[in-house]
Amino acid sequence: MSFRGISLSEKMLASLSRQGFLNPSEIQLRTIPKALKGETLMVQSATGTGKTLCFLVPIIENIDLKNQNVQSIIVAPTRELAQQIFDFALPFTREFPSLKIRLFKSGQEKEETLKGLSIAPHIIIGTPGRLADVLKDGTLSLKNVKTIVFDEADMLLKEGYFDEIDKFAFLVKDPQYLVFSATLEANLAHELEKYVGPNIPIVNEEIMTSSNVTHYLVDIRHEDKLIALEQIIKCINPYLLLVFASKKETANEAYSYLKTRKYKVGLLTGDLNARERKNVMKQIRNDDIYILVCSDMAARGLDINDVTDVINLDLPNNLEFYFHRAGRTGRFNKHGNCYTLYNKDATNKPLQLVQSGVKFIYKSLRDGDLIEGHPIEKTHPNKRKMDDELQKEIRKINAKAKGKNKKVKPGYKKKLKDEIAKAKQKHRREIIKKDIRRQRVERYKKEGRNNG
Repeated sequence: MSFRGISLSEKMLASLSRQGFLNPSEIQLRTIPKALKGETLMVQSATGTGKTLCFLVPIIENIDLKNQNVQSIIVAPTRELAQQIFDFALPFTREFPSLKIRLFKSGQEKEETLKGLSIAPHIIIGTPGRLADVLKDGTLSLKNVKTIVFDEADMLLKEGYFDEIDKFAFLVKDPQYLVFSATLEANLAHELEKYVGPNIPIVNEEIMTSSNVTHYLVDIRHEDKLIALEQIIKCINPYLLLVFASKKETANEAYSYLKTRKYKVGLLTGDLNARERKNVMKQIRNDDIYILVCSDMAARGLDINDVTDVINLDLPNNLEFYFHRAGRTGRFNKHGNCYTLYNKDATNKPLQLVQSGVKFIYKSLRDGDLIEGHPIEKTHPNKRKMDDELQKEIRKINAKAKGKNKKVKPGYKKKLKDEIAKAKQKHRREIIKKDIRRQRVERYKKEGRNNG
């Protein structure tokens, strides 16, 4: 079915066609007709399914262009996502030249934010704090607002942004709410009740990531994660790769490592200021970098075109973020791959993903090659503890080597590799000893019971 099957104006159809949007996705087909009628909706959708059009199309179609007042407010949790929505909306002004859209995001000076507001925009897009600053003092009238959008609503809740949203949302009388979230938990539903009441209609999809994503679980066999990362990059030869880490420190280490190895790599974490983040996104658009190392901040909502591969250096504590990470690839009918690094004696989180329905292809890293692996089994607590101890020992060896070798001496890499290999061998011997001891204890207990 094409967009012509939805009741849209010829100008909207022409704009969509020019931009290459010919056929609606499943979630667009189920959302846009309801939103056009002014219905309040909660949309639970996989990443990469085109949810931005789900709210932009009905908003623009329902704007009264002769009424020069704010008619729609779009709230996003991060400045990057707000910028992305703004950039996505601007091309529609070619067919709708009278349409005025403004972006208000954190990081702007207040004077700059308030410039040009003598003519009110029809649509305003922004982060909660900046929107609250602009709207709470009455500079812009909210009497004509028809629609309020909460994009990535679960992230708005997690970051505590609804207190800021209250400062302007309650100034609007009976708007249509369009709420978009990858998950719908009880605490989010409860938070939304104060805006939309207890019976918000839900439009959802069953899957949490696109079916175009192939999921790989890679046993790195206790290799150093940064070395394993480089080996996998060489194996898959990505066109555009996102590398995710749960901690900013880990992301910084991975970025520095790849930078010293002469890869075209960028970094996106919460520590960067607005100018630095904007520069990173520009580098991606200009093909100046093809690897982007990020914290989970970048997993939510950012639409980076043509991501072919995702690599998880680790798994997040909140496993829902796994689906947001994986959803950065395999978008809009393109195929993508998501690789997750793990060790066989640390399998609890990967097992939880398997139990949630993720169909992994198992791989193992051996001598720099990705070979066929084996399904994971539950890790014994003693093995997890020993694995943690091994990783600590490897980190100590690396730190000691870095401290001693400000100038790289001949044979430095071989000596370091030998020391790590010895630590791993000692680790394996300890596991075998403990396993033998466990079997012996179990045998003695069994023999004791039989003798009794």
